[in-house]
Amino acid sequence: MVDVELYGGRNAFLAHIRARALYALGAYRSARDVEWATVRRLAFVCKGNICRSPYACAKARSMGVQAVSFGIDAADGAPAAPAAAENALLRGIDLSEHRSSRVQSDRLAEGDLLIAFEPRQIVEVRRRIGAGTSAELLGIWSRPIRPYIHDPYGMSDRYFQQCFSVIDASIARLIECMARSGAPAINNGPVRGTEPAMNRQSCEGTLG
Repeated sequence: MVDVELYGGRNAFLAHIRARALYALGAYRSARDVEWATVRRLAFVCKGNICRSPYACAKARSMGVQAVSFGIDAADGAPAAPAAAENALLRGIDLSEHRSSRVQSDRLAEGDLLIAFEPRQIVEVRRRIGAGTSAELLGIWSRPIRPYIHDPYGMSDRYFQQCFSVIDASIARLIECMARSGAPAINNGPVRGTEPAMNRQSCEGTLG
């Protein structure tokens, strides 16, 4: 029997199943077309910029990658949610200095790759910023893929840890692809916590 808490609850599990089905039919695969050598910064985008995106941003930075984070409906200047900060610290990530920012065009720069956590967030980002905005789903790089990574806000510590674990694994594989291409987003020096990506397939998600 599926432990739906690990997906964020029953409704979140159903959203996960729908997203995987759409992926199997060919949706969300634009990650294969990323021009990695042009990516100068990762810009993580979630709903409120107080849980998923600040954690992902801090995790990427800890691995030597230029990154920022935003929220579609964020109120500028809010700290990370207490539960997010506490669970992040258990994984060695400090969110105490984080302050939320709303995603908008004047805060983005050339070479930003916007990375969302849910399919509908990509639709909303492109509606606000522009249809041609380079935006992808973080869970495309997970094994197995997780095109839908549910918001942990207000949920149990158990799900927070599961959510952050999926984010960690996805970022590690994403950075493998960037390291192989020499993406400018990676700071000088070795990237910590990754192994070399040996072929194109390693940059593509699998249903598992």
